[in-house]
Amino acid sequence: MDVRRFENIFSALSSPLRLQMVLLMSKRPFCVCELENIFDVTQPAISQNIKILKSVNLLNEKKNKQWVFYSTNVEFLKSVLNDYSKLLESESTFVEIAGLRFQDLPHDPQEACKVLEEKRISFSKRNTREND
Repeated sequence: MDVRRFENIFSALSSPLRLQMVLLMSKRPFCVCELENIFDVTQPAISQNIKILKSVNLLNEKKNKQWVFYSTNVEFLKSVLNDYSKLLESESTFVEIAGLRFQDLPHDPQEACKVLEEKRISFSKRNTREND
């Protein structure tokens, strides 16, 4: 599983305004002018936040004549949360992020730091050689 995918999605949800928009639009579709009035922010600010949410597939868009309505992509969000839950339980995530198996990391923090420092040093040397 690609951790960057979650970074982008959670980054999009890190704004209180965007988080509230996603929650609100999960109930029904809203147009920009409604969101402006609900949140008391300008149209450009709402549009910019919609753009961010759409860029990570958190919103659906439906056009009706001159109106555009946005709603939360609830199925996608449920899927992301389910995948993230699996990621929390996955051993491979630790390998991907830390570069070693979890069981290879000592429980003692001092010992763990030594192992991680050695790993960082060997990783740095390998990267230096690859870049030469």
